[in-house]
Amino acid sequence: MKKIVITCPKCKNKMKIMDKVAKYRCPTCKEIYIFTWYKRIFQKFTGFFKGIIQTFVDIKTNFVTKYRNTKATYNYMKQMKTNMKNNPNWSNYHREQAEEKKMRQAQKPSFWDKFKK
Repeated sequence: MKKIVITCPKCKNKMKIMDKVAKYRCPTCKEIYIFTWYKRIFQKFTGFFKGIIQTFVDIKTNFVTKYRNTKATYNYMKQMKTNMKNNPNWSNYHREQAEEKKMRQAQKPSFWDKFKK
């Protein structure tokens, strides 16, 4: 059986009970709580609507988070673009990287160099 969390009507502390009609004793104040099928149905309805509300809150939070992330990315890219315009060597960056790679390849001995003695 599934357990649910309710508040004790006397001491207002939370207690876990089974999701079935029965009598339950509060662990803190020892008050007996009668869980009837009316209360069970009411608990199910309130849980359903709380779930719907929580879903809408989560959707709103996700939209806000994605909007903030997109805005931060846009500002970062804008800043990078202005920095690239101010740096005259940025356009040569990839060409310089390719040249360095070719130089490293040229300095590496080949497989057949071992047999040339």
